[in-house]
Amino acid sequence: MLPSQVRDGLKTRLETITGLRAYDLIPDTVVPPCAVVGQLDFSFDIDNARGLDQAQVDVLVIVQRFDERSAQNKLDAYLAGSGATSVKAAIEADRTLGGAVNTLRVTGAEAGTYSSHGTDFLSYRYRLVIWG
Repeated sequence: MLPSQVRDGLKTRLETITGLRAYDLIPDTVVPPCAVVGQLDFSFDIDNARGLDQAQVDVLVIVQRFDERSAQNKLDAYLAGSGATSVKAAIEADRTLGGAVNTLRVTGAEAGTYSSHGTDFLSYRYRLVIWG
């Protein structure tokens, strides 16, 4: 499992959501609505002799806060478990990321805020577990 291929694959999956900009590297400045694929945390040799590694990665989905209602509505649409704007559904539509990994799963999402250059944005941090 190569981290760059995992990030590329996640970016490709996230770009299937119309209107959501995706970054496979952590940018200095974000342009919401966007998804930022974080760095991978690795556990090596889950199965002996290099048989299987496990990685965890966060995907941060950020929306601009024009007003609370529209920002929250947009986040709610991304948080849905299914549908055209569901982050979980978009990522899990190709659990191998084009063959880059064995499988993956979106395990949760945590509400929060993201600050950039003095501006606060609403966000969700999605946690993924990846095996490969």
